[in-house]
Amino acid sequence: MAMDKLTESLLNMGYRRIDSNADGIYFFYRTQQEEVLVISVINIFTGTVFTTEQYEHILAQVKETFKSWQQKMHLLSLIVTDNPNQVKNLCLETKEDIHWVMDLRTNRLIIYENQSTDFYGMREEIESLLANTSQAGPRTTTIITGGKKKIFSLMNSIIIALNVIIFLITHYTKVFGGEDQMYLSGALSWYPVVREGQYYRLLTSMFMHADWNHLFNNMLVLIFLGDNLERAAGKWKYLFIYFGAGILAGITSIGYNMWKAGGSLNAESLVFSIGASGAIFGVVGAILYMVIINRGRLENIGTRQIAIFVVLTLYGGIANSSIDQAAHVGGFLAGLLLTAAIYRRPKRTNVI
Repeated sequence: MAMDKLTESLLNMGYRRIDSNADGIYFFYRTQQEEVLVISVINIFTGTVFTTEQYEHILAQVKETFKSWQQKMHLLSLIVTDNPNQVKNLCLETKEDIHWVMDLRTNRLIIYENQSTDFYGMREEIESLLANTSQAGPRTTTIITGGKKKIFSLMNSIIIALNVIIFLITHYTKVFGGEDQMYLSGALSWYPVVREGQYYRLLTSMFMHADWNHLFNNMLVLIFLGDNLERAAGKWKYLFIYFGAGILAGITSIGYNMWKAGGSLNAESLVFSIGASGAIFGVVGAILYMVIINRGRLENIGTRQIAIFVVLTLYGGIANSSIDQAAHVGGFLAGLLLTAAIYRRPKRTNVI
C-alpha cells in the first residue's frame, strides 16, 4: 500500500517511471531546467542479500541510462525494506549520491547522519504518505540516527587548531615579541585601523584570546555548532560565513568604539578587542537561519535549542562589561545575512 501511494505521489509530482530487468527495482525521473532528478526504488526484504558492490552496480546502471543527457543528474536511492539493519551498511559505505531507508515494518523513513536530509521536497512527501499509511497516523516521524557522524569537520578543525596554536605561541613563547607585543600589534582597535590603515587587525584579532577560559569557551561552541554548520553548508561556504562574519563583527566593533570616542584620540580610542567571538556569533546566526528555513530542525539542533543558546550568550555578554557586545551583535547579524545570501534549502518545484 505504501509503495502504491509512493508511485502515485511521484507521478503526480511529474516524475516518470522506468522499470528495470530485475524484480523490485525501478526508478523515476523528472527534468527541470538543466537538471534531471532521479529516484531509484530498490526493494530489499528479509532474506534478500545485497553486498555494497552489488548495490553500487545497480546505481551505476541507473546513472548509465542518463549518461548521454545534457542535464546534471541528482540521484536519491530509496531502499525499501522490512529489516533496516540489513541495509544500513549500504547507506554508510556508499560514497556518492543520497541514500535513504524506507522501513515498511514500522512505517519510518530512516536518514542516517552521513546523508543529506532532503531531496527536492521528497522528505516531506515520504513522511506524509507514511503517516497516512501507518495505523498510528501522525506519530510517524523521520529518524536521523545510527550513522558514522563526522565529529570533526576539516575546516572547522583547522580553525580550532590555529586558535589553540596561536594562543600557545602568544602566551608561552617570545615569538613575535611575546604576549604584550602581540596584543599591541594584533588586537582590534579603531584608531590604528581607521587612522593608520592597519586593516589586518580585523583578521589577527580573531585568533587571539586573553586566557584559557576565554579560549575554551569559544572553541567549545565551535566544536559543536561549527561542525554542524560546515556539514550543512559545505567547507567553502562555511569559511566564507566564518571569516565574513568575523570581519563584519570587527567593523561593527570599531565603528561603535569610534562613535563612543567621538572620532578623536582619547581614552576610548585605546580600547582593544581580541577573540573569535564575533565569528562564532556569526556561526550561531547562520545555524539559526538554517534551522528556521529547514522548518525547525538541522541534524540534532532545533529552533528551541538554538534560540535558548543565543539568548543566554547575549545575556552573558551584556552582564559582562569587558565583553565586546558590539562585535557579538554584528557577528550574529552578519552570520544571518551572509547565510541568507548563499544558502538555499532544496525546495519542491512545479511539475512539468
